[in-house]
Formats: sequence, C-alpha cells, structure tokens
Amino acid sequence: MNFARFSIVTAMDRNAAILEVREAIYRSGGWVEDQVFFSNKAATIRFEIPASSLDKFQRDLLERGLKPHIEDEPPTEEAGDVRGTVSLTFFHQEPDLKREVPPFG
Repeated sequence: MNFARFSIVTAMDRNAAILEVREAIYRSGGWVEDQVFFSNKAATIRFEIPASSLDKFQRDLLERGLKPHIEDEPPTEEAGDVRGTVSLTFFHQEPDLKREVPPFG
C-alpha cells in the first residue's frame, strides 16, 4: 500500500481547518482512520483514500485556502488505496487549551 504525508501551517481557525481537511478526505472518496490533537497548536489526521483521488484531494485543500506541503514524492499508482497523514500546525496567539485530565492508576 502507498503512503502520502502532507503538512499544513495555517492561521485559519483550527476547528474550521480540521473540518475542511476532513471534508476534503470525504469528497475524495476516503475516510478518516484516526486523529490526534496537541492542545490547540497542532493536529494530525490519518486517512485512506483511493489512489486515483489523491490529486483531487490536494486540489480541494488548495481551493479552501489550505496549502499542503507534500513531505514525500506522492505515489503515482492509480490502483488501490493510499494511506496518508495531514499534519496541521495552527498559527495563532491564543493560549493553550486547558483540559482536566482525570486521575488514573
């Protein structure tokens, strides 16, 4: 299976940016496998899409004001699926999110 890594640095509202990435994945015929957040500073979204839709996914992000940087040479095969990640870094002046972590152990 092929793999594609994208990174995006944006000043867009983080919830809006995450929604745009998620919707671009869905519009490309893909699905979100996992997502990880680091406060309100960064997020990583892991996904799978058909290999034939990888260009559509990239164009969709660009049309919505998100400029993805491709970390590796994208796969050129048109068959099968591509697993990928989008790493988002949010540029803003907001303080870190404070969340209470329940005790465990």
